[in-house]
Amino acid sequence: GPCFVMALRMVSIAVLALAVAVGVIGKFKPTLFLHLPMGFIPWAITGNPMPPFFTADPFAPAEFKTWVRDGDLIVSTGVKSGTHWMLYCTHQIRTKGKGGWYDPNVETPWPDMIHRPGQTWAEIKERMNTTVLSDGSNLKDHWDSPSYPFRIFKSHWFPLTEEGG
Repeated sequence: GPCFVMALRMVSIAVLALAVAVGVIGKFKPTLFLHLPMGFIPWAITGNPMPPFFTADPFAPAEFKTWVRDGDLIVSTGVKSGTHWMLYCTHQIRTKGKGGWYDPNVETPWPDMIHRPGQTWAEIKERMNTTVLSDGSNLKDHWDSPSYPFRIFKSHWFPLTEEGG
């Protein structure tokens, strides 16, 4: 009867309001989703790139030239395919087998990894160059050491061709 119709209308309005709210958040402030448990699901549903904790911004052609220099090595591996093992191997090559391994996240930074929702590439780049570690050393002195013949970065993004694809 009339109570069922009224309840159905109320549920319909609530579903519509929820859909509009998710759409608006997804369009204007999608990082809010990442504060929720399983927030990557509404993040993805609203058309945001997956996974949500990586950004391709460092690899945009104009930006890439601002932080990479000739001779740098970017280890670009598939997820869960031995990234740290590859980093260890390349670190041993650059130190001719004599290199100590302070920490793979320090010796070989991850420029495209977002450490908190909403973090930008500009913030990541700044932190790579200004962070002081708990032992008092500068992060940059580890990954950009003049004692290394080349620098190593890690990524799960695939390299772009010269045509940008």
